[in-house]
Parts: sequence; structure tokens; C-alpha cells
Amino acid sequence: MRLGIIAEGKADIAVIKAVVKALMGVDSSDIVQLRPSEQFDETDLNEMNFSNWNLVLKSCEDNCLLGAFFDILADDALLVVQIDTAERGEAGFDINEPLRTKNIDWKEYSICLREAVKNKISNIIPETYRDKVAYAIAIEETDAWLIPLFDRECNETAQYANPKEQLHHLIGKIDGKKRTKYIDTDKKNLDYNYISKGIRKGIKTCRQKSKSLDLFCLDLESKYNN
Repeated sequence: MRLGIIAEGKADIAVIKAVVKALMGVDSSDIVQLRPSEQFDETDLNEMNFSNWNLVLKSCEDNCLLGAFFDILADDALLVVQIDTAERGEAGFDINEPLRTKNIDWKEYSICLREAVKNKISNIIPETYRDKVAYAIAIEETDAWLIPLFDRECNETAQYANPKEQLHHLIGKIDGKKRTKYIDTDKKNLDYNYISKGIRKGIKTCRQKSKSLDLFCLDLESKYNN
């Protein structure tokens, strides 16, 4: 089965690929990166007049893009749509509930928020393809799914309002030479391709401590080769 990915950025693509490989043993040659296109990076996307989440939503309603992927492969294809919830309150995204509160059940919060975002995306995707989509909806950011690899004390990643900042903090605490492995010195950013490799061995722990990741995995498991 071929697997296509629509995602906000290349870091998200790296995380999704790692999860898919860990769960399904999918070879890289069977993964098609639909958006962002492999020849573009986040800098190119930022120069366009759309935010990354907006590009995801626009891609989901693009019949030409989806048709080119699905129609050639007939029933032997599955699409993963990745989107973060960090900007969910912005105009056009318009997901305002549930609210983050002090004593909230974070797993239940993740379930409710994911369902709201999933419903929005599902209504955008042409009906022909809706049953061929798995939803990688990360609470706040996909960085959250990587946090359990570095934080044994984490109970549920949805508790972090800024997972990217938390992940940077955790990696910043790692000793010298070992820390450099996680940094992309050219882009002066985290090396998500390298960091995501840890998911292969740590997928069980990551799922236990990130309900949104677990829900994506369950969705993927139920639809892959089904």
C-alpha cells in the first residue's frame, strides 16, 4: 500500500514518517509527500500568503491533488493528514473548544479537540476519499509526540501549551557531544529526522504519554491494508 502525507511542514513529515515506519514497517519508497512538496521548505511556504495550517486545509479540498494520488492507485492507497491545533482559534480554522483549564483531564481534552478538528477536515475532503484518510492531529504541535523520548516524568503531552519550547528545553539539558546529534547546524534548529528515529524503539511509551499520538496510531492501524 502507498501512503501519502499532507502536513504543515518538513519537521511534521519527519515525525509522521517515523511513526508510520514504527507501526507498519513501511518502506520510504512507499511514502509519497504530497504537501509540502519535497522541493519546497518552510521558508518557501512562509513566503506564500498562507499559514501552514491553511495550506493543509486547502490541500484537503484540492480534487486535482487528491485525485492524482488516489485514482492511479485505486484501493491501494491511504492518505495521512497532519495538522497542529496550536492555531485552532485563528480565522478560517475556527476551533474554539475545548478550552485549556487548570484541572482538566488532558486525555479527554485530547479526544474532544481531535474530534472537533477531524470533523472540520473530514467535511473539507471530497466525499469519495473520506474513508481513505488517517488523521494525525497533534495537540498544539507534533513536537509533543517526541517529548516522552526525553522526559520520563511526562504524564500526558497535551499538558504543554508550547511543546516545541519544551522539547528544545529538554534537549538543551543533554550533555555536550550527545546534544549536538539532535541539532541541525545548517538550519540552526532541531534535527527532526534524527530525533524522530527514537520513535521506532519508543513508540509504545510515546503512545502511552500522548493521547493524540495514540489516536492517530489507532486510526492508522484500523485503515492501513483494510
